[in-house]
Amino acid sequence: MLRKTMSMAALAFSYLSVAAQERQTPDSLKVMSLDELTVTSKYYKKYNLSKISSDLRLQSPLIETPQNIQIISAEVLKDQVVYNIIESATRNVSGTMREELHNAVSPDIYTRGGYINAQRNGVDLRPLIKGPLGDDAAIIETIEFVKGPAGFMSALSDPAGSYNIVTKKPTGRKHHTFKMMYGSFDFFRAESDMGGTLDTKGKWQYRFNMMGMSTKGFMKFDNNTRILIAPSVKYIAGKKTSFTLEYIYQGMNYMLLSEAQISPYGFGTLPVDFSISDPNTRPYRAKDHSLFFTAEHQFNDNWNLTARISNINNEYNGSIFWVYGKNNDNPDILNRYYVYDGVGYNTFSTQAYIQGRFRTGTVKHALLAGIDFNDKRNNTTDTWGTASTVYPLSISNPVYGNVINNHGIGGSFDSENDINGEGNRTQGHLYYISAYVMDEVSLTDKLKLNAGLRITQSNADFNQYGTQTDANDLVVTPRLGISYMLRPAMSVYALYDHSYLPQAGVAYDKSPLKPLTGKSYEAGIKKDWHDGTWNTTLSVYQIYRKRTILRDPVSNDIYQTGENRSEGVELDVRGRVAKGLNVVMNYAFTESKITKDEKNPEMVGMATPNRIKHIQNTWLNYALPVRKLQGLSVSAGYQYMAGRAERYTNANPETLKDFFRLDAGIGYSRKKYSINLIVNNILNDHLYSTAWKRNNMYYWVQTAPRNFRCALTINL
Repeated sequence: MLRKTMSMAALAFSYLSVAAQERQTPDSLKVMSLDELTVTSKYYKKYNLSKISSDLRLQSPLIETPQNIQIISAEVLKDQVVYNIIESATRNVSGTMREELHNAVSPDIYTRGGYINAQRNGVDLRPLIKGPLGDDAAIIETIEFVKGPAGFMSALSDPAGSYNIVTKKPTGRKHHTFKMMYGSFDFFRAESDMGGTLDTKGKWQYRFNMMGMSTKGFMKFDNNTRILIAPSVKYIAGKKTSFTLEYIYQGMNYMLLSEAQISPYGFGTLPVDFSISDPNTRPYRAKDHSLFFTAEHQFNDNWNLTARISNINNEYNGSIFWVYGKNNDNPDILNRYYVYDGVGYNTFSTQAYIQGRFRTGTVKHALLAGIDFNDKRNNTTDTWGTASTVYPLSISNPVYGNVINNHGIGGSFDSENDINGEGNRTQGHLYYISAYVMDEVSLTDKLKLNAGLRITQSNADFNQYGTQTDANDLVVTPRLGISYMLRPAMSVYALYDHSYLPQAGVAYDKSPLKPLTGKSYEAGIKKDWHDGTWNTTLSVYQIYRKRTILRDPVSNDIYQTGENRSEGVELDVRGRVAKGLNVVMNYAFTESKITKDEKNPEMVGMATPNRIKHIQNTWLNYALPVRKLQGLSVSAGYQYMAGRAERYTNANPETLKDFFRLDAGIGYSRKKYSINLIVNNILNDHLYSTAWKRNNMYYWVQTAPRNFRCALTINL
């Protein structure tokens, strides 16, 4: 009874505070969110968000949606003291992992046995080769993980799902936030987040984010500099119409594309800082430009229209040393090849959709209908298959700094690798137009039916190292879900969904790769606890894929005769479970196997790439309930992965050791200031992530030793 009384008092106080602010705020800015009302206690943090973004286009509350959708708030990332999605996103969602090969460039996230789509503000960014650049924390408002297909927002995807980055946008609220970070490996970073209005009536709102960063790495010859500029402006044309323009620029200069290590002696057998690179190599440079223009119009209380035009342009290029096989004469010598690697891609997208509510008799409907157009183009220039000069490096006694192009003869890098030759270039083009409709039907106050249909026409052409292919497909993907509210804050659901994904490139026999198709079955139960301060989601699923891409375990040739089945159980817990105690906990069991392989039958029964049977993550943040220590909090978390499979399916798989990383931190917050200190890998374990074996060589991505990071935030 006392708890309810205190909750009601807090709610009333929050309402009075908002009302007081409204008296000083223009009518066009009077937006009140229940999520914001709860932020009145120093013990509460936004770990559990119940409201999804408009990008997902769903009109029902999250607990009534028949699908496992998890939202990561910016506050979680702040407490974990990370600077982009690559560092921390997957530890906060059940069953997700990163293929940590392109750490400087691409997130490459896997879940439910598949590589999932990247989206930014609801725009499909899935690249034809690699990308997009990992989104910086300075622009992230929330990250939405949608488990399983999501035809209501994306035409193309693996049946495993997708994730959506919701960027920071104008709110009309005046604020100036500055943050400085310092840490191990000469890490230094500064960022600012400013927002407010540009006129007295509040019709013009702005948001301006900036960031600059410089750091070395834990491996030799690594360094990384980044810059971000992200202005956005919103114009409220009236009570029912608004226009928002966003621009994001990310630039990077870095030495190592990957923290990969290579040895004939086994996984993790090299010193943590061992590098196959060289200080004389040319660094990677990357640029990412994103532009979003969104128009929103509300016809009345029940119907609204959203239209968005987007253009994302990304490019990076540099060079990397790589080892393709064992030196049989002297295993201590690594036969390094100097590879040029350049990628450029562009995604242009237009979207328009209408949302509305109406009744047919006693039945309520929430209708969604729209059309998407997406045009993807990529150009690559690389010498992964043609670099021929060997630069030997001794494992036991490495000598660096003597690399000269053309094996000591000299000359330009281009002359050594014939960068512009036809055998080193690819061009790809994929565009699609897709229409969809979905109806969320409330048959009763407790029972809801979710039915949708998407029709997609896609066209593609590829010129891959001199081989030309094209493909055209017309695909229909249905969706059917049902949810039932057992209690006002507890639901059960079931979902049946289809997905479709064109594949880029050609197979080993020069034939074009055919689209991957998938069917997904999912069921689950959701529960909000203690007035929604924390939530649990339990789901089970089974996925069937056809035409999966596989690689020959010896030749590395790509072929497409595969089918696989993925199934598993996922549990997510997030929010404030007790006074001052905020948690993110999750567990997933995943089983994903090859069920058909006509080219290599011995692969049947083997694990799909990057499958991890058991993933369990925990993150705790506790505000100490001591008056003399008011504002002081402690954090702790760990990541655990067991039953890890290699990056490529192998008929004779190697055993990868279990992964366990322990982190802890302390924070202090007082009025406008806060400081957070985190120590990662406290046990200083020699850990590696993505790994595989090929040609009698072991490849793995080394992770950092014990390190720290400290962040100071000032809110003005």
